[in-house]
Amino acid sequence: MDIFKGIRKVQPNLDYTWKRHKVILSNIANADTPGYKTRDVEFKKEVKNIRMKVTSEKHITPQPEQKFRVIEVKGRLEGNDRNNVSIEREMAKLSQNRIAYEIYMKMISGTIEKMNRVIRGGR
Repeated sequence: MDIFKGIRKVQPNLDYTWKRHKVILSNIANADTPGYKTRDVEFKKEVKNIRMKVTSEKHITPQPEQKFRVIEVKGRLEGNDRNNVSIEREMAKLSQNRIAYEIYMKMISGTIEKMNRVIRGGR
């Protein structure tokens, strides 16, 4: 029985929103930097194609590998200084990302609170 299963499922999403928060703040900080290009974070879950024979239920199964990749956003309107950061767009992304982060944190907090109730005997 894995009592931390719920937390482990949410953890990659929490890591992604944290990383994306940093990248968005970097975009906002460089809004007036000539030649700066908007960046974002790409998140992919991949399971390596490894064939393993499981002969016991205690064997470890391959876990998905989290890939966070910072990419340069293309196709945005550039100013005379070759900068394509839109403060309004970045602030909207920051707000959406903050809401997602808070939701993931509430999911983890709920799981921890359930464990605390079990430990206290339901009180």
